[in-house]
Amino acid sequence: MVARMDGARRRLEAEQDGRAWLAWHTVALSRQETLPELSSLLGRSQKPKPQTQEQQISAVDQLFLAFGGDPAQLARVRSKRDQIDGN
Repeated sequence: MVARMDGARRRLEAEQDGRAWLAWHTVALSRQETLPELSSLLGRSQKPKPQTQEQQISAVDQLFLAFGGDPAQLARVRSKRDQIDGN
C-alpha cells in the first residue's frame, strides 16, 4: 500500500510540475515579439546523433565502474584495448 501511495504522490507531483511548466511558458511566450519555431520547443522532434565508437566504449567503461567494477581491472583492459587498436 505504501508503494502505491508513493507512486500516486509522485504522479500528482509530476502533473503539477507539468502544469507549472505550461503556465510559465505561456507567460514567457506571450511576452515575445516573435515566436520561436515550434520545432525548437518540441523535444521529440530532434533525433539524437549516433554515438561514436569512442563514446560507446566510454559509456561501457563508466557503467562498469558504476556497478562496482575494479578500476585496476578496467585499466588493464584499456591497456590491452589500446595495444590491439595500435595506439
